[in-house]
Amino acid sequence: MIACIKVAWRFLTKKKLQSLVIILSIAIAVSVQIFIGLLSKGLERTLLFKIVGNAPHITVYSKDGAINSWQEKIDKLTSKKGEIVSAIPNVDTQGYVKLKDISEPILIRGFTSEDVNKMYKIKSKIYKGKLFQNEGEAILGNDLKERLGVKVGDKISITTPWGKNKEFIVTGFFDLGNIKLNKSWIITNLSDAQYFAGLQKDNKIRSIEISINNVYGADREGKIVEKLLNDKDLKVENWKQQNKLIVSGLMGQKVCTVVIQFFVLLASVLSIVSVLSISVVQKYKEIGILKAMGMKNSKTSLIFFFQALFIGVLGTLIGIALSMLYIKGFNKYILTEEGVPLVNIIISRNFILKSALISIIASVFASIFPSIKSFKLNPVEVIKNG
Repeated sequence: MIACIKVAWRFLTKKKLQSLVIILSIAIAVSVQIFIGLLSKGLERTLLFKIVGNAPHITVYSKDGAINSWQEKIDKLTSKKGEIVSAIPNVDTQGYVKLKDISEPILIRGFTSEDVNKMYKIKSKIYKGKLFQNEGEAILGNDLKERLGVKVGDKISITTPWGKNKEFIVTGFFDLGNIKLNKSWIITNLSDAQYFAGLQKDNKIRSIEISINNVYGADREGKIVEKLLNDKDLKVENWKQQNKLIVSGLMGQKVCTVVIQFFVLLASVLSIVSVLSISVVQKYKEIGILKAMGMKNSKTSLIFFFQALFIGVLGTLIGIALSMLYIKGFNKYILTEEGVPLVNIIISRNFILKSALISIIASVFASIFPSIKSFKLNPVEVIKNG
């Protein structure tokens, strides 16, 4: 075994330029594979945050526009052990915010302060002021703040098209990273939103918003929610149903990434097969002499196995280092107008380890054809033909 390793290393170092080229080709293939894989995961994570980060994973609506006995339904959902993280009541209604001569259309979103933070982590997104605590208090998005020119502590008047009106104290401003939401959302107490929607008297709500652990399992979990509630007057929707085009785009992007990675890996494997096959031809005489000296066919085959292993390991290690450089460069130079990375690529050790193992195993498999060729080599014919 040790003799095979030594001969394999000698064969590899004898043709230094050839070995360097093949190792670099493996390194580039591995680096591209890792970079594309992590970029794809980063893109998926970024898109999911933009879609799901400011929206519930599952929403329960009433077909007649209002849900009654909602606390009982929420208790039923949260008592179930499983994927559900939280289930909160919500009231949404259209309105206008007025300040002096300015009037802006808005979406009034009503929650309890504990619930809105539980679902949207709103406290971490408030950059000035604080979350509302009492009735008659509200927080605004930063784009709406700029349009109205308000500051913390100012009073604003909110009215609806059906004539309901109330004055609010601005307690803070949030940034959800979405211009549309920052421009239109005013988040206030649940009871205030119920007043505007005409639901306060009967203590009804518009919807129950649910967050779950695994966002990809929203469709499956939605069916479980439907069975748990067992109410024909309720409709259950998940974020996948509400964003079918984006979900289909994410799936297409995943497939494309896998296809690209496969062909990059295939190209690197074929290059190893090609180089090792040429190496067998170039080393005919040496292999013949080794066999004539008593080296078994299996051991001469192992020489090319170890050559492929050396190439695979060296190429993979260099490839990992190159991929780290690509990622560092991408995160540093490919930025948005705000100066943050366009896609935040996070280094996944598990993914890199899996990619490295696949690359090394593929490299070893590439040695099969040259090893068989070496195994079948007849030393008598080689020495006879010179």
